[in-house]
This record gives sequence, structure tokens and C-alpha cells, in this order.
Amino acid sequence: MAKFCANCGNPMAEGARFCASCGAAVPGQPAPAQPGSVPSAAPAVTPSVAPPATYPPQSAPPASSSGVKILFMVLAIFAFLGLLAAGSCFYIAYRVKKKANEFRAEMNSNARPYTGRRDACSKLTKAEASEAIGQPVTSVESHGESSCVYLFGPDEGKRVAVEYTWEGGAMVMKMSHGAMKSISGVETFQAIPSLGDEAYLEPMGSGLMMRKGDVMVHIDMRVGGLDAGAAKAMATTIAGRL
Repeated sequence: MAKFCANCGNPMAEGARFCASCGAAVPGQPAPAQPGSVPSAAPAVTPSVAPPATYPPQSAPPASSSGVKILFMVLAIFAFLGLLAAGSCFYIAYRVKKKANEFRAEMNSNARPYTGRRDACSKLTKAEASEAIGQPVTSVESHGESSCVYLFGPDEGKRVAVEYTWEGGAMVMKMSHGAMKSISGVETFQAIPSLGDEAYLEPMGSGLMMRKGDVMVHIDMRVGGLDAGAAKAMATTIAGRL
């Protein structure tokens, strides 16, 4: 039996799903599957996941015996270096002390120390200075415990300064004598026998150095124009009081 389109009335072929004239769908026929359509997938099933297994905490492995040995070796090395440094310090201190003793012995610093009164002008009075110089000393000036100046001549235009080194005089005298000898290259000091422990006239009659024990006395002969005899007489009196 021929079919007709319910929409436009044109005849349709048997089993047709659409009208060839107007394209209307034939009622009661299943709609064809659209091209590119993808059938709906089955709902995803979430698989059940077992909870992670728990394990009891493990203690740290003990230190290896080799690490302990290395530690002890390092400590032993540091201890050895410390002992070596201490020994070196003791040896250096011993050498320094020995050299200091040798230097003191060379400089006669082991000379008898002076324990008397340290008053420069008390070692030579004005009258004694006048007698030694051969002229009346008009005044005496004290410059502390280490210096005394004797003034004489017209208007006190001449003076003799006497300087005292009460401690370490032996070393000072040795160094002064040695320095002048090193500079000139020859012996320029004239030794004076039987005066104190040692005594010298300085070059060109500029002064006199005399030592008694560890005290050194220096008489400046330049300004006063003293001769060697006058300076020796003054030094002899001073040495008798040291």
C-alpha cells in the first residue's frame, strides 16, 4: 500500500523514513543515528583502594666502628700538635732567658747594685769641687737625683755637669763605649787605671766616664774647660762615696 507524506501529501516509497519532497520525518519510524555520534559510555566505577600499610618507625643505624676510629685519630692528632706547640714555647722561653743572661753577663749587668742615697750633689761638695777644679765654685745646681751642676769662673760662665746612672750603669757604659768603637773603627776611649771599677776619658777630652758597681758617673768637661787631672780628681772623690 502506497504511503503519502503527511506534511506535503506526495507519495513516499515503502519503508522510507523521510519524505523525498519536503524531507519531513515519517511518524512511527526510528530516527537514524547521527553521523559522528558516540554511544554513551557506561558509568565509571571507582575501584576501591586499600589504605597504605603502616610500619613501625625504625631506629637509626648505629655509627660504624670506622667512623669512631677516625674521630679518635683526629683527636689524637690535635692533642699531639698541642703538646708540640707547648714544648716549642717552653724551649723558646728557655733560649730567650739564656740569651738574656748571656747579654747581661756581657754587659756587666751583674755588677753590684747601689743601695745608698741617690742624691747627686751629695757625692761631691762645693768645696771638694773647688779643690779639684782649682777655682772657687760659686754655686751648685741640683737637677733631681741624677744630675748636679757646679758653676764657677767670672759671672759663673763656666760649669761642670755631673750625671749619675744609679741603676744599669754597667750596661750603659758598655754600650756607649762599644758604640763609639763601632763608629770610629778604632779604640777612641783612653782607659784610666785605678779609678772605680773602670773609667775612660772620652775622645778629644770631652768627658770622663767612671763606673763603680752598677752606678755610672759621667763628667762633662766641655763647657767648664776641665783638664783630665781635674776630672779625675772629681771622679776619685765621687767613687769613694759609692
